[in-house]
Amino acid sequence: MLILTKQMKKDLKRLREQDLVVCDYCGSEEVTEKIWVDVNDSITIDGDTYYKYNTEVDDEQYWCEKCYDMTKPIHISEYKGDDDA
Repeated sequence: MLILTKQMKKDLKRLREQDLVVCDYCGSEEVTEKIWVDVNDSITIDGDTYYKYNTEVDDEQYWCEKCYDMTKPIHISEYKGDDDA
């Protein structure tokens, strides 16, 4: 059983923020990726479930829940909203 310390939780949050990707059109964080996962190989940490996924299948299909359309995710630092245009 994996036990998380306060420092581990803090580090996980920081890593999530550093790796944040957003929709290239609207800037929403609600971007999902279609992937193939091994349903028998997962771990749950603080209610979040992490799966081992098949890296040999690379569909690169992303969906924005806010735009309700296919999207291309970009790093938060690359996003330029309407104000910057």
